[in-house]
Order: sequence, then C-alpha cells, then structure tokens
Amino acid sequence: IKQKEQLIKLLKERKQIVINEAVTKGLDKTVTMKDSGVEWIGEIPEGWNLMKITHVFKIIGSGTTPTSSDIKYYNGTINWLQTGDLTDGVIEKTNKQITQKALTDFSTLKIYSKNSLVIAMYGATIGKVGLLNIETSTNQACCVLSNSNYVLESYAFYWFLASKKNIISMGYGGGQPNISQDLIKSLRMTVPSKQEQQQIVDFIENQTSKIDNAIDLQQKQIDKLKEYKTTLIDSVVTGKVRVE
Repeated sequence: IKQKEQLIKLLKERKQIVINEAVTKGLDKTVTMKDSGVEWIGEIPEGWNLMKITHVFKIIGSGTTPTSSDIKYYNGTINWLQTGDLTDGVIEKTNKQITQKALTDFSTLKIYSKNSLVIAMYGATIGKVGLLNIETSTNQACCVLSNSNYVLESYAFYWFLASKKNIISMGYGGGQPNISQDLIKSLRMTVPSKQEQQQIVDFIENQTSKIDNAIDLQQKQIDKLKEYKTTLIDSVVTGKVRVE
C-alpha cells in the first residue's frame, strides 16, 4: 500500500510538471527562448507575449455572502459558488443556491457566465481553480475572470493550475495566507497564439488523461489491498483462519 501511495504521489508530481512546462515553455523544444522578466516563470518562447491579467480579461470580479441567518436569501434557483466548490477542475454544480431576492438586495452579487475562470483567494482552499460549466454567482472569497480576446479559457485554467504554488507564495496573512483581487490582476500570464494555446491544451489533456488513468488504477489496487487486509484481520481474530 505504501509503495502504491508513493507511486501515486510521483504520478501527481509528473502531471504538474507536464502542465507547468507546457504553459511556460511550449511544446517545441527547439524554439529560441527569451527572458520573461518574471523570476518564477523564467525563459519563455521568443514569439510569446507576457500580459498582465488585468489586460487579458475584460471582466474581473467577485461576489458576497447574503446574510446567512436570513432564510429568504437561500434555497432559491440561482447558483452560488463558494471556494469549497472548487476542485481544480470543471464546475458542474454548486452546493448552495440563493434567491432572486438576494441578487436584488446585494449589489455585489453578479451572475458570471459559463467558461469563466474562478480562483480561490482565502483560507484553506487558496489558489484552487475552477472552470465554470454553469452560470453562477459567488461569495467574496472567489475571484472570477471572464471574457478574453487573448486567451482560451481552457489555456488560462491550466496556466493558473501551473502557477498555483507561486501565487500562494505571494499571499499575506498568518497560517492560512490570503491573496487579493489586485494581486491576481497584477500577475503576468504567458500568452502564445490561440492556435498554439489549443495545441498546448490538447497536449496537456492527452498526457494528463493517461496519468489520471494510472493514478486511478493504483488507487483501485490500494482499495483492494486495504479490503484484503481488513478481511485477513477479521478472519484471524474470529477463528475463520487457523493459526499454528
């Protein structure tokens, strides 16, 4: 079990490396590189641009939490996203919904469109990312990026996954650091052509799919081994298996 858990850890690290290299170095290993001017990004392909997030996305916003003790604001039909809903993947649903009354009474609540990108700014989920496959409002701990002429949403999603560790390191606060909307706006993103972005996304999804399948296989084997271990102990202590 320990060996397989270590293998899963290595596979997850490999997955992160695949994403990191693709969105910062590209797929062509022979291309001429240039200094990005950002220490944690390093060199990037000569033909790529480096753009501030605030220039990449036309819409950058957040939300709020309607008065939690007031039932007229909850259990409605409008999705309301919290950072706990973010899983570094596609968002298909939210755990809570709010009412039209909440949307009317709280001007900071907005409905964000499908394909928007969401980044967690506070607490234990800081840096987690989600790509919306639904329309939703959010709480104040979510930063939403939307409507770009420069990047594909799927490319931006992988870019933020690759950059998570470095973004978190810029956080402020105590044991659980926070990041701000202003910090996210100030980040500089690597921007290849849209054609190359699509190639990068296709490559990442192909490679990470194989890694995810390998992780899934190891996890199933771990589950079977744990089940066997439990059965073995039970059989011995109940006398079903004779021990000399």
